[in-house]
Amino acid sequence: MSDSLTMTNTAAELRNEFDRAYAISLSSDQSEQTENLLAIRLGGDLYAIRVNEIIGLAKDRKTIPLPGPIPELLGVAGIRGGLVSVYSLAALLGYGLNGNSGRWLALCGTEEPFGLAFSDFEGYIKVPFAQVYAQNNVIREHVKDVARTEDSVRAIVNISSILDTLKKRCGTGRMPKEQ
Repeated sequence: MSDSLTMTNTAAELRNEFDRAYAISLSSDQSEQTENLLAIRLGGDLYAIRVNEIIGLAKDRKTIPLPGPIPELLGVAGIRGGLVSVYSLAALLGYGLNGNSGRWLALCGTEEPFGLAFSDFEGYIKVPFAQVYAQNNVIREHVKDVARTEDSVRAIVNISSILDTLKKRCGTGRMPKEQ
């Protein structure tokens, strides 16, 4: 199968799973509400991103490097007819810049969209709310909760915390724009 066909099939599967996750079921029990997450890996560690905190997911977008006030800024990428600033999610979580910007972008924000680049996307998971816990001893900045799945525990990346940090570091109260 060609890479293009494989990517199209993967995108269709993700879209269908995402649509099913948000479909309203008349027979659903309110006590079984779930958290919808994207399962990723950073530096070999298990993480998750809340689906409701992002506006999309992109793959294999070329990022044009730019100098900027934030070392984690990788540059800009063309998304949906516009340019978005792209940051290294691993670097923002303290793993450092390793030269690998990542082939995946979690698209965040609506007013001033930005992308968080990461390398390893493992899929979509649903976790019962009862299996999401506040993290008492903070090991990584921008991680406030963890989710227990059947076979692992994943740290949940807090996108709003990342956005607040980026705004503060630029000193403008707004997201840094490409120059």
